[in-house]
Amino acid sequence: MSAFVEPLRLILLAETSLWGELLHERLEALGDPAPLTCAPDWPTVEALLEHHPDGVLLTTPAYLPTSEHCSAPIILLLENEPDVAPDPACDWLVRDQLSDDVVRRCLRYVRGQSRLRATLHDLTEQDALTGIANRQGFQTLLAARLGDHSRRGLALVHLDLDHFHQANDTLGHRAGDHLIQQVVARLKLHLGRDDHLARLGGDEFALLLDRDDPVAVSTWVQRVADALGEPYWVEGESLLLGCSLGVARAKPVSNADTLMWHAHVAMQQAKSREGCTFHLYDERLDRDMRSQVDLQRELRRALRREELQLHYQPRLCLHTGRIVGLEALVRWKHDRLGLLMPGSFVPLAEECGLIVPLGYWVIDRALRDMQWLSECGHPQLHMAVNLSFRQFQDSQLLPTLERLIGSCGIDGRWLEFELTETAVMRRCDYVQQTMGRLGHLGVRFSLDDFGTGFSSFEHLSNLPIALLKIDRSFVTGMELNPQSQRLVQAMINLAHNLELEVVAEGVENAEQLQLLREFGCDQVQGYLVSKAMSLAELARFLSAGVHQSLRCGRS
Repeated sequence: MSAFVEPLRLILLAETSLWGELLHERLEALGDPAPLTCAPDWPTVEALLEHHPDGVLLTTPAYLPTSEHCSAPIILLLENEPDVAPDPACDWLVRDQLSDDVVRRCLRYVRGQSRLRATLHDLTEQDALTGIANRQGFQTLLAARLGDHSRRGLALVHLDLDHFHQANDTLGHRAGDHLIQQVVARLKLHLGRDDHLARLGGDEFALLLDRDDPVAVSTWVQRVADALGEPYWVEGESLLLGCSLGVARAKPVSNADTLMWHAHVAMQQAKSREGCTFHLYDERLDRDMRSQVDLQRELRRALRREELQLHYQPRLCLHTGRIVGLEALVRWKHDRLGLLMPGSFVPLAEECGLIVPLGYWVIDRALRDMQWLSECGHPQLHMAVNLSFRQFQDSQLLPTLERLIGSCGIDGRWLEFELTETAVMRRCDYVQQTMGRLGHLGVRFSLDDFGTGFSSFEHLSNLPIALLKIDRSFVTGMELNPQSQRLVQAMINLAHNLELEVVAEGVENAEQLQLLREFGCDQVQGYLVSKAMSLAELARFLSAGVHQSLRCGRS
């Protein structure tokens, strides 16, 4: 008789020794090299299966476990042929039919089932692209390691790649997959024998380190951050990516969910800094993160309860001395924290997915306020609204704008969307197509925070942009810095060569205003003209006239 190619680990649990004697006789006749281990009770079976996860249990109906208690394949040992297939056994042997052929067939079938289970296990707990553990597999591993009383110090690292989605959108998903594989290859070079790596999803990874010394953990994480900061080669081009790593050390009372949350909190803290950085978890971070979660929950409520409001900052034309435009700036009248500026909650809205409904609320409110100002007899002014890239990608943007513009009876030519340089450089072809479709409504576009991004002359000339807004960082202190003056003048000349108007932000004194006039700047915006104000204050401001507003700005 031929021997089996892959011997199984057979574990027997039966009331008498008779089954053991019969099975030993058949296995010897088949030439099977794997010994049959006889277990006296169920705890012994559990211990054997823990050390031999590829084991197969042979047992009688009296000891038959449920599928919840035993994940190993089960061969049921019976005195008589059953009428129906016994559950949860995958096969069975009948005592008076225990021939060599029957045993051979049974073991071959169970071996196939074992391979299938192993394959399905790999599919559910292994990342298909990289071959490392996925989130489900890692959580199982982490829980087991934390439950191991003999374990030494453990540290969990949560790694997130910065700006990966931009690279994926720009270069394509195939290049993005290649990039992920390069990241995994670099991480594997730094893993110790007892360390583990998993891909939690997308561009997020987890690393479980078997380290006692906190200094050794920090040194290792810094070394990994340095390695990931080196250029990647994708599609024949060199590409730099930042990364953020959060580190949490396990405590005796740590469980898997808590430890993963602590590492995530630390990673979010590292993400607030540029480059490849890491941060160690401490309790204060957890309190800060939970306060941010509370704020996100309150923001959802604020949208439903109309707790948001718009303030408007005027734009002054330097050629005519008249107010020609407004920028709509959202505020949150928080019942506990007072009036919150956009920087306090707009990034939160981006993170939790509220930026799209928030953006539509701003557009709707701004259009209705434009309608009110017109009904009060004020001249039409360009209304500038900041448009996030996520809203720019929303499939309902065009039909929603058509509905809002139509319901307010506003001419779309007076609506202006401000986009940042970073936004227009992401998926440039898509941006250009979307801007073209929105242009049919009459709306125009301005490029906000010019000089802080990485736009090129080619993209500026191809996009349907009407204005460039010079970032306030270049205007602030300009009157005392000749180099800043030359830079601002160069920006204005560039814009005019591209037949674009220029708006300078952050103008706060008469010296800056005079320099901008000399440079040929078209419009200015800042405290010298006016701070951002409520709709009622804006109406009084427009009635008072520009010269009074300038005097107010100087005082």
